[in-house]
Amino acid sequence: MKMNVGVSGNAMPSVLNAARPILVAPFNNLRTAKKIPSVPSALLGRRVTALNLALLPSLFTLTCLPSPSKANTDYQSPQDDDEEERVVRLFQETTRSVVSIKDIEVPNPKTVSQSSTSEVAEAIEEGTGSGFVWDKLGHIVTNYHVVAKLASDTTGRQKCEVSLLDTDGNAIVKDGKLVGIDAAHDLAVLKVDVPEKYLKPVMLGSSQSLRVGQSCFAIGNPYGYDHTLTTGVVSGLGREIPSPIGRPIQGAIQTDAAINGGNSGGPLIDSFGHVIGVNTATFTRKGSKISSGVNFAIPVDLVRQNVPYLIVYGTVVSNRY
Repeated sequence: MKMNVGVSGNAMPSVLNAARPILVAPFNNLRTAKKIPSVPSALLGRRVTALNLALLPSLFTLTCLPSPSKANTDYQSPQDDDEEERVVRLFQETTRSVVSIKDIEVPNPKTVSQSSTSEVAEAIEEGTGSGFVWDKLGHIVTNYHVVAKLASDTTGRQKCEVSLLDTDGNAIVKDGKLVGIDAAHDLAVLKVDVPEKYLKPVMLGSSQSLRVGQSCFAIGNPYGYDHTLTTGVVSGLGREIPSPIGRPIQGAIQTDAAINGGNSGGPLIDSFGHVIGVNTATFTRKGSKISSGVNFAIPVDLVRQNVPYLIVYGTVVSNRY
């Protein structure tokens, strides 16, 4: 605060005015002094000129000092700029790998086209979720509870509509075919029939080397708002959460990155854009559906282990015998 008062734009004139008498008064006194008439006026002029020149740099420094209030307003740390740009780039490079999933009921299954249930006027949207592209074959990983109605449907009325982004950011909507489920670990795999050029698989990381406190990011479709990014940190490791069938899921990742309804099945990624977990659950405040900030993701090492079996066999090894 002392510096602000000393060099602020409003205080500057008073500093200069206080400096002028020091520079000008000796010059006036020398010219009017009658006790030293033998001193040539030209010499006096040179002495004063030398004094002025000697003090000129300090004057120049004072007059050129910027206003701190303006400097504080305009200044932004290069580190802050780099961090913001990094997060923006992270989202841009990852968002095409994330899909939106709609759980839809069709009263008359015969009216459903081969491409999308959105063409059916009678279709009823019952819920939304998220997922991510696993490979170039069109496999989509999500939570089991996102597609639970489709998994248990015997009437043909339940459908899953998957929305992807093409290279121009336009939505491509297709019906998702259920390939495999793992209810005990809240995982499921869908498949969509789209050209390979529209599929951008995620980069998989590892949950084994995670540390509490490192940054993480959740991308999903909370409340139907597609491709939403939330940020946070890894708040805890090795948590235990219940699966949809009541069995515990070990090793879950706890995070304060906001996870709300519709985020389920979306990826939790690290600072390098690698998937470290599948967003699956949140504790909500009592009497509301608002996240309390205590959220969980299935560790990606478990996903790596089980998803290939779901693609090939439709279920995990333990359920095949």
